Amino acid sequence: MGYHLTILRSANEKQIPITLNEARDAALKLGGWEFMQSTSTFEFKGNSGSCTLWYDSGELWAKTPESWELEPMLALARILKARVRGDEFETYDSLEKTYFHPDDRSLRHEAEARSKAIISKSTLDQRLIRNGIVGFFFVPASVGDWVGKWFEKQ
Repeated sequence: MGYHLTILRSANEKQIPITLNEARDAALKLGGWEFMQSTSTFEFKGNSGSCTLWYDSGELWAKTPESWELEPMLALARILKARVRGDEFETYDSLEKTYFHPDDRSLRHEAEARSKAIISKSTLDQRLIRNGIVGFFFVPASVGDWVGKWFEKQ
């Protein structure tokens, strides 16, 4: 699974969708971006390669972007009065500077709760497997020990 960067807009912990027309107008205004109608993608051609942004459900996103791709995304986000957010709910001011946006507070708490639940279930599963393995060897060893002592008495 790759890392995603998303351009989104929000207020009061609710997402405000970016329309495709807004994104097209912003890309045109900024320059350097090309809209591909057939795939609903935006492409930025830079010196280091090309950056592709996919439009979906009021957001623009890039999968596994390289670090140089962040600058054109930040420029586009500024024009859209939006922000760039990573998979761990960090909002980017620049490549070096991130922060947790207040609108993502409940999303972060939900993600942390899901992570804790997964870890808890995983810990329980590990305990059951470990106890099963120990039991698998302990029971036959105990039976063997008991049978051996029984034969010694005979």
